[in-house]
Amino acid sequence: MPKVVDHDVRREQVAEATWRVIGRDGLDGATLREIAREAGFSTGVIQHYFLDRDDLLAFAAGQIAERAGQGIAQAQSELAPGLVRLRAMMLILVPRDLESARVSALLSFWARSAIDPVHNAIHNQAYDALRRTVRIEVVAAQEAGQIDDRRDPADIADSLIAFGDGLCVRSTLEPTAFPEDRREQLIEGMLIALAPSRRTDS
Repeated sequence: MPKVVDHDVRREQVAEATWRVIGRDGLDGATLREIAREAGFSTGVIQHYFLDRDDLLAFAAGQIAERAGQGIAQAQSELAPGLVRLRAMMLILVPRDLESARVSALLSFWARSAIDPVHNAIHNQAYDALRRTVRIEVVAAQEAGQIDDRRDPADIADSLIAFGDGLCVRSTLEPTAFPEDRREQLIEGMLIALAPSRRTDS
């Protein structure tokens, strides 16, 4: 009997191989031939699933956002709304495996999105969805009295995402200065700073 191939799984395997090549050789080194070699496939197999290198890179970039979205969805299904979920989301934005190929590829795709309209569209679509999700949890935390309700939830969501992105970059470039326990402390400090201030009666 012919071997049954799960095409979605194979495309994900190619995306993961793409991350590894980018992490090792940079974006310029991520040729179809090198990605095929890393994945253990022929270039013909790669070309069966992707129109060209740009199509493959766009898919690989989208898969990073997809994985983060899956982690956030899991947090939403398992944790109470509000601050607990926000904390979990921040830890997803600043992953523990900062030395992984996925994170190296993410930073490369961020740089590419600044000059490539296709990658910029992928980036913006992912972040629009992330902003909406984080804002919902900010509102829930405000309604629960966990975050100052006088602040604009959209501004808070943008601040948290920007903080997470910045911490991810700095931690990747300076891993000894930002070990995992310090990253978690900084995230906790950011969330504590959002707590309602004590109001005194005049």
